[in-house]
Amino acid sequence: MNTQEKHLEYLFRSLQHHPSPYVIYDLDGSIRWANIAAKYIFRVKELTDLSIKVPEDNKKNMTNEDGIASSYNTPIEVELRKIKFFMRTRVHLIPVENSDGFLLIEILCSSRSGLEALQQTIACIEFDRIDLAYQKQFDLKTNEITGIEALLRMKDEQGEIIPNDIIIPQIEGESLFSLVVLASLVKLSEFFKSKESLGLSNITVYLNVSAHTVMHPEFCNIFINYVETMNLEPNEFGLEVTETAELGNTKLVSASLQKLKDKGIKIALDDFGAGYSSLRYLKDLPVDVVKLDKMFTEEINDPVTGKLIGFVVEVCEALSLEMIGEGIETENQKKAMMDIGCPIGQGFLMHRPEFLETFNK
Repeated sequence: MNTQEKHLEYLFRSLQHHPSPYVIYDLDGSIRWANIAAKYIFRVKELTDLSIKVPEDNKKNMTNEDGIASSYNTPIEVELRKIKFFMRTRVHLIPVENSDGFLLIEILCSSRSGLEALQQTIACIEFDRIDLAYQKQFDLKTNEITGIEALLRMKDEQGEIIPNDIIIPQIEGESLFSLVVLASLVKLSEFFKSKESLGLSNITVYLNVSAHTVMHPEFCNIFINYVETMNLEPNEFGLEVTETAELGNTKLVSASLQKLKDKGIKIALDDFGAGYSSLRYLKDLPVDVVKLDKMFTEEINDPVTGKLIGFVVEVCEALSLEMIGEGIETENQKKAMMDIGCPIGQGFLMHRPEFLETFNK
């Protein structure tokens, strides 16, 4: 057994049962080995169903001259049976004496629940188990429809809805989430084709995207191309950017969002108040709409919460921003929102999310 084979054999034993997915990849592009966690998320027994492409530019910048393993974070392209997608990884160049070495690819996943979420998401993409449910937003005084939110729904093998609060937090840091957004756009196209017949021609339809998707290099192109392909009017399509995941580079995000606004895409800041940087986002990002997190609606009768909502109302009025109260489930909550000055609401009291088939009826 030569030196490289000894190194590989040691890694095989060390990483076989590791909770993070690992793949060993030769510099010539072939996959040598994958541990149990990697085979689990991709649902493969043999590696012939799986291929990986690591960006060449990153590989060229790595060196093993000093004998110390080097690493870098990069999205890699994965081809699994008939689908292709990107995943966020850390790539380690493992130096081997008298050899170019090999790459150890670590798919970034921190928990068992994260592994299950990745497996379920990849399966939903592969077997077309991604759909959208639509929920109306209303002017609280006139009851007129002001907008529609398209809500992601993923289904398991039995056709049951997988709760978003279980799966989304696990995948929103992955490039996989961007692919879920692409699948959602395909579904959303069906709604836009029915929009006029539903009497909703002038209504904005919002799609949820995570903060990580905003940071994706192709983010702007994906949505600009969609608007152009669908021939959508200004403000006919909007994005709800969730702020619960920290936006790392607000200057970069601001520039991206401004390009989208210039193309007539409406920008809403979702879950406002759930994070720690809400006011800074209002200052730094070109948003049109603020969506108050539902935890404020649930506690709206608390005097302190009421004052905080009133403060947000004042800020929105001063900055000429629309404001939407989420999670309205009772008449008391609706009345309290109107009394405080929040003009638009969304929640089960007015409308429960419906799939397109039911929505049409």
